[in-house]
Amino acid sequence: MSWKAPGGFRPRSPRPGGSSGDTGSVFSGGSAGGPSLLALIIAALAVGLVGLGLAVAFGGGMSQSTATTAPQPTTPPAVLPTAPATAAAQPTTAAAQPTSAPTGGAAGIPTEPLGPAVASGSGTPIELGTDVALLIFNQDRITVPSGLVTLTFKNLAEAVQHNWVLVDGGDDVATAVNDAAQAQSRATRSAAGSVPPADTPGLLVAVPMLDPGAQVTVTFQTPPPGTYEYICTFPGHYVAGMKGTLIVQ
Repeated sequence: MSWKAPGGFRPRSPRPGGSSGDTGSVFSGGSAGGPSLLALIIAALAVGLVGLGLAVAFGGGMSQSTATTAPQPTTPPAVLPTAPATAAAQPTTAAAQPTSAPTGGAAGIPTEPLGPAVASGSGTPIELGTDVALLIFNQDRITVPSGLVTLTFKNLAEAVQHNWVLVDGGDDVATAVNDAAQAQSRATRSAAGSVPPADTPGLLVAVPMLDPGAQVTVTFQTPPPGTYEYICTFPGHYVAGMKGTLIVQ
């Protein structure tokens, strides 16, 4: 009994000496010996995965580069408010004014006659001066009556200061008074300050230092009749011999 397929289909008889699968499998590459379909699919998938990885890698790098190089918005510098200008402070109190006139010149240097014998009014007028160049008075002896005397003393020197100081005695008193004057010169750090203070023992009258060509007038009460020495107390002048004698009659 033989079987016949429906529709007249008969199975194909194998070729002599060949195999029944001459058309080959789709997964084995067929009879031509080419690559199998499965190998092609795997290769395509591998290529696709590699491409995807490269795309992700380059895409991330570009995104990161873009993120790092993108310009950042800048904020304008803060503007500090300017304080309104204020007017300069004005002094609230006036400068202190001296309450009395000074009694001397710079650094306490006397500018007026001083001494216990200085008096007001006028008396017997006398004049006395200095030599033009030498350290001497132009008169080394003056005679006056007892009482008030008004002396006009002139510095006739060309280049140096001089003064006139009357002492209550002779050379010993004159030396002590001159020493007091030199102490004042050191205290004031000025030769113009070498005038004995008004309360110096043995002092009767002293006039301030006069510049060349200047003069001063002083009225004084003479001491009792006798002889009294007058000197110049500018530093070095008395010891150089600048002195004279006042005779009171």
